[in-house]
Amino acid sequence: MKEKALILMLFALGMAGQVGAQNTRAKSKVCDTVWIMNNRAFNRDPRIFPPPPPPIPSYGYRHVVDSLSHNFPEFNRATVSTEIIEGDTNFNQDWNTEQLFPTTGVALQSSDTLLLKLTAGEENFHFNYYGRVGWGYGLRYGRPHEGVDLGLSTGDTVRAAFNGIVRYAKYNAGGYGNCVIVRHFSGLETLYAHLSQISVEPGNLVLAGEVLGLGGNTGHSYGSHLHFEFRYKGTSFDPMVIWNKDSMCLQGDSLCLTRSTLTHLGYAHNYSYGNSTTSSTQSAVSASTRYHTVRSGETLSTIARKYHTSVSKLQRLNNISNPNRLRVGQRLRVY
Repeated sequence: MKEKALILMLFALGMAGQVGAQNTRAKSKVCDTVWIMNNRAFNRDPRIFPPPPPPIPSYGYRHVVDSLSHNFPEFNRATVSTEIIEGDTNFNQDWNTEQLFPTTGVALQSSDTLLLKLTAGEENFHFNYYGRVGWGYGLRYGRPHEGVDLGLSTGDTVRAAFNGIVRYAKYNAGGYGNCVIVRHFSGLETLYAHLSQISVEPGNLVLAGEVLGLGGNTGHSYGSHLHFEFRYKGTSFDPMVIWNKDSMCLQGDSLCLTRSTLTHLGYAHNYSYGNSTTSSTQSAVSASTRYHTVRSGETLSTIARKYHTSVSKLQRLNNISNPNRLRVGQRLRVY
């Protein structure tokens, strides 16, 4: 009897297990159908229940814009621009559409190096060249000149150097005249001044080579030209560090910024630009004077490259008529 009762119990447990398995299989059939759309799998029809778009990590915005610009040129730029300004730290920090430079000065130690990626993927670079490069970066008539002047005629198109978003686009009474500033995915900003017409607004997403405005002669300008600047967090540096005026190409796809690169004018960038007032220009000029002692084997060309200036400027500052006649120990003024 005991054996018979045990057999019946085992039989009952087996039947219960089969029923449970059937119920499990019946329930699993709810998820047996899988929908595929855009290489993504869904457990319900995405046409009826569209899933929310996946969030874009901040480092990916640059690649998203690059991809959209090449594959979907008619993408909604306003929506993408708004999301970038809100989600990318290169854009949402010190974003101000009223001030030229909301922040000035970069806290770098002498050993610090910033590596900035100028272009990535299929991004392009546009060189605004009109046949002549005028005044370069440095001092001009004893006053700081924080960019390079590119000769153009009034009405010539001025285009964005890299992909980016327009941060500032208005008339500046401090000397720049009609001025556009574009912030780029590298963290750099480019400035375009003395325009006769502005064709963009703050918040506009622009691609390299797209029109920002037309060249002109507005502001403190004596003849039509484009005043062009590179800045990092409000601090200017020599554009020739980035591009080569002879080849009209980038020096490289990356830029290493050091303390010496950002301070090679030798003074604090804290004078007035029309939106803030600080120390006088005279004190800035006196602090910027710098000298170099000629060493064996050096020429004016090597010294000029070292200090990001020109041979003609060194000749003018030191009253040198023959650039090939230097003596070891000679003290030259470089700024």
